[in-house]
Amino acid sequence: MTKRQGKIADMYSLIVLFFLKFDGEINGFQPLVDQVLLFAAKEKAIRKLLDEQGYGSKGKTLTKAALRHLMITGILKLVKKGYAWALTTGDTDMLTCFGLVEEDFKLSQENLIVLVDKVLKDLTDNVLALTPYKVTLVTIGAIKTIEADYLAAKDLPKQKQALKKAVTTSLAKEIKVADKILVICDNLINSEYEDTHPAMVLEYNNDRAVVVGVNRHTIIRAHVYGDIDHTEVIAGASMSIASLDRTEVTDIDGMGEIIQFNGGDYTLLVKAKGFVDIEVPFSIMRGKHVEIDVVLKPNTISGNCAHLGKLGVENNVSIVDTNFNTMTDAFGNYSFEGVPVGSGVIEISGPGGNSDRKTYTMVMGHDLTINFDF
Repeated sequence: MTKRQGKIADMYSLIVLFFLKFDGEINGFQPLVDQVLLFAAKEKAIRKLLDEQGYGSKGKTLTKAALRHLMITGILKLVKKGYAWALTTGDTDMLTCFGLVEEDFKLSQENLIVLVDKVLKDLTDNVLALTPYKVTLVTIGAIKTIEADYLAAKDLPKQKQALKKAVTTSLAKEIKVADKILVICDNLINSEYEDTHPAMVLEYNNDRAVVVGVNRHTIIRAHVYGDIDHTEVIAGASMSIASLDRTEVTDIDGMGEIIQFNGGDYTLLVKAKGFVDIEVPFSIMRGKHVEIDVVLKPNTISGNCAHLGKLGVENNVSIVDTNFNTMTDAFGNYSFEGVPVGSGVIEISGPGGNSDRKTYTMVMGHDLTINFDF
């Protein structure tokens, strides 16, 4: 389940409550009754899928990946405040420490924890000066708690990962059908009750607006993902309409939008570091909104490692002079996704200090295979 799917499910629940509240008014309009029954059944099916992932259940244990994301997101908020403080005071040492971006945290677990601990120490050492910026021992302690939970968490088993992707894909299909039903409900409710029950229509449109909204502005809204199952959102992707000289950036949920422009035929260009640029043509009428899902293909390097005829298990693999760092798995395999275009060097280190290096040239949208046998 993606965050967007969870928000949409919440919107659906509000609409079901709306239908129950105005049951008396709706019952006299059979075409609408038919659609309401279909929508209620679809909302129930979506809730069942969400229950399979423990959505909304109290005390649900977060996955290791989710805790990692939560930890990095939390500490980035603190370092941004620290960076603003350092700029204000002219503290060049702290500017270097707090001048971090999300890319700086794309490290192996060991190196990530070293970086997090260093930043938390620098925040703690300057906590008195940072208190006006709402960086306190409490907020720092909250990150330390998440860090401890992250270190204690187990990686999600592959079969559970597969289940998560399957459920997310199923949700996408169910939501697509439910949205089609709601489009019919939109037209029936607004046309039938706009004059006789304006308050009811207003409440329906407000509930309908929780996620996607009814807006008079022309809007193109894109949800950008790094996989076809829509489980990996891409924050910080650039989306632009060149003919309008309009550019926006996707938020932490991978969503971005461009608003207030004339209707017509356009092309949306989406870019993200480490992914192939993609152009998406679309047509839109003035005052309408269009939502599209965009899947970017990552630049990938993967391979296998062997040492003296045996599988190179738990060998350190890195791209020299970058934050790309990982360990080979139980079969000697490794993989890097989102590798920037250009030339570089991959280094592998085995037990006893043995190591090897290989150069590569990454071309946009390529999957490189680089094996080691040393």
